[in-house]
Order: sequence, then C-alpha cells, then structure tokens
Amino acid sequence: MRVLFRKVCLLILLLVLVIPRLEVGISETGLKESSKVTYTITGRFLLMNNNNVSVNDYVYISLPQNTTFQRSFVMNIEPKPIRFQVDEDGNVFAVTYIVAKPGEKIWINVTYRVTVTGYSIDPSASRGVWPNFNILKRYTRSTRYWDIYNTTIVKLAYDAAYSDTPLKTVQRLASWVVSRVNYQVNLGRSGSDHALIYTPRGYRIQGDCVEVADVFITMARSLGIPARGAYGFLLTSYKEHMWLNMSTVAEEGDAILNHWGGHMWPEVYVEPYGWIDVDMLDGMTTNVGLFSARHVIFGFEETKYYGATLTSSCIPSYMSLEYIDYVFDGELG
Repeated sequence: MRVLFRKVCLLILLLVLVIPRLEVGISETGLKESSKVTYTITGRFLLMNNNNVSVNDYVYISLPQNTTFQRSFVMNIEPKPIRFQVDEDGNVFAVTYIVAKPGEKIWINVTYRVTVTGYSIDPSASRGVWPNFNILKRYTRSTRYWDIYNTTIVKLAYDAAYSDTPLKTVQRLASWVVSRVNYQVNLGRSGSDHALIYTPRGYRIQGDCVEVADVFITMARSLGIPARGAYGFLLTSYKEHMWLNMSTVAEEGDAILNHWGGHMWPEVYVEPYGWIDVDMLDGMTTNVGLFSARHVIFGFEETKYYGATLTSSCIPSYMSLEYIDYVFDGELG
C-alpha cells in the first residue's frame, strides 16, 4: 500500500510540474488575466453533391484550438470523424468521411465546449530583447500573402514603426495600421501587396480584417518581429447566432457583418510574454497585448492559409458547402 501511495504522489507531483498553469494576476511573464467565458458552441454545415456521380468525400472540419488562453473540447461531431489530423502549422482538424449520391444534401453537426480567458500585458515587464534566430527564421519569412521584399512596404514600415525595442515597434506599427484602415468586405484575399493602396490622402489599407492582418504581419516581419495570423470568430456578445448562406454572400456585401463574425487578426512574438494578440479592429484601437474573451480561435496561419475564406470552418474535397450556422452560448465566470 505504501508503494502504491508513493507512486500516486509521484504521479501527482509530475503532473503539477509538467502541466502549464494559467496564473491569475501579473505573472512572471507580465500577463494579467481578465474575464473568463465558457462557451457551448453548436454548429452545422450543409454540404451538397453537385456532381452527376456519387462521391466519396473527406471533409475537414476546423476545431477550436487549445492555446495558453483557450481550452477546447469536442463534445460531438456527426457523422463521426474517422481521424483527427494536424497540419504544418499545428492546427488540429477533424476528418469526416461522407458518401453522397448525385444531388444529395448532407448535414454535419458539431458541438464544442470552449473556455476563453481574456488578458492584458504589463508593458513595464518588457525587457527589450529581440527574439532568437530560430524564431526569426520561421516567423519572418516571406510568403504568398506576406511579401517582405516589397520595398515600398519595407520603407513604410521602417518610417512608421522602427524602434530599438520589439514592443515599442509593435505599438507604433499598430497605431499606424489602425489609422489607415478603409474597411470593406472582401470575399477574396488581396495580400499585402494589393491591400495597401496609395490615395490622395496617403496610403490606405483597403479590405476587411484579412487585409488588415496581412499588411500588419508583412510590415512586422519586415522589421524583424515574428508574426502570424490567428483566425476564428470575434463576438459582439457572449451569446450569439451566426450564419452564412453561401449562395447569397456575394450580393450581400457589408451586410454580411449583420449575421457573421468570422475574423482574422495578427499575433506577434515578444519577450517575455510569448505570442500576444494585436486585434486592431476590436474597437478600432491598437490593442497590443489586450485580448478579450469575445474571441474564439479556430487556427493559426504561419505557412498554411485558411482564415481568408468563408469556408474555412468546413472544407469538403468534392462536395459544395451551401450553409454554415453557429450558435455561441457563453457564460461569464
């Protein structure tokens, strides 16, 4: 019995040492937690086989991710997933197998339980240390939508935001970007090269949250700040119903914002905090390391790209996504 007791105690000790904890108040990394909200998220996706033959389809379903400030559980997915898969950026997807006849419609139903904790950073904790080479190598490279070799963007970034410390550089850049947003819904993706346009009033960022994030990430990377995109939802309240009819989104324009909160925003890596969020469109202010529990993260863009499309919640291989519906039922505390 003593041996068993010692083994149990040792296991408990190891768990305490290994599992990261969410600290309350200012931690040693300069992060302060705020509100905590637990959501029950129910969703459904309508798929249709528009082919003239039966199809055997693998459907990829985006899941709320586990992060330092978000804890997620899959309660149910119907049809049952055949596996869970991790992509190159560490995002976890559920993979469901569907057989559909010509013209057949099939619903996929999901239920998640997600707890999100808001936070803010303590700027006085900043050490002014630039990241190490391995982090820089991965998170400051040029990509399809983040062209860090565009000399115009590089010069604008240096003129607007360059400083001797990473945090100050990020704060200046966020201030510059948020003051130049010309918001309009964009069903495609422009990338930083085409989102930043010159007008009689100077440079403006034309597009929606994706274009704003793309420009910020490109400029941050060109300044040596590790940056990536987070995508998911930004809620206006803790209880909300969101939906998309894929057959009408093109004609809706900005009216889509009345019933859809799909969102993308930048994250930057700054010591000693680690990855911090910079959602400048949440209230149209800089929000550097100021994150509300109204965000639900479904994934990150580092080398792969999902957040730009309205269909990122559910990605079929051969069938067509016709309709998306989410209900967020959140409780504070």
